[in-house]
Amino acid sequence: MQRSHSTSAQGPASTRRRRAGAALDPQRTLLISCFDAALPLERMGLSARGIPCAQVRSPAHLVAPWSEATTGESTALQLSLSMRETHDVVICGHVRCTALEVLLDEARAQQAFQLLSQVPAARATLELVRRNYGRLGGDALREVMAQENVLTQLDHLLTYPLLSGGGGPRVHAWLYDERDMSLWAYDSGDSQFAKQVQLR
Repeated sequence: MQRSHSTSAQGPASTRRRRAGAALDPQRTLLISCFDAALPLERMGLSARGIPCAQVRSPAHLVAPWSEATTGESTALQLSLSMRETHDVVICGHVRCTALEVLLDEARAQQAFQLLSQVPAARATLELVRRNYGRLGGDALREVMAQENVLTQLDHLLTYPLLSGGGGPRVHAWLYDERDMSLWAYDSGDSQFAKQVQLR
């Protein structure tokens, strides 16, 4: 998946680059995904012997940037990171994301996500997409929105103390495409998503 606009700033890009990909152990992996994502965990290497990795779900896998005044919005994530031995954190978006569709529609977003759409986690993606991809529509816009949202939430995730110091769990950005059951992983060297495997 080629990104039509590079949004990597020196800060986030250097943080992303430090956290290289590697084989995952489901028992030591935390998955952050969307409420409505039906992910084939076993085929993705995120389940072993029928036992899935630990999971935190939220609409559009939104991650509020860390702050000392963090509300209950990120409590589950912070507990998951601190209460278990985690070697890898995977933040996985998906192309046909209902939450992203709603967030793109201002009228529906005000109704359905009046509070959620105000948090920086959602607003950062929306502003970035509107600023850089204003002429896109249809499937092209959905794909770009899904890609950019994974990377925006990854940057938010990397503000958490357990992940920002460089010695904590590795962090991975994935995108699942339900249209052809393919899995894509962000390659920081190429600044784009590369297909990992066709899931059948």
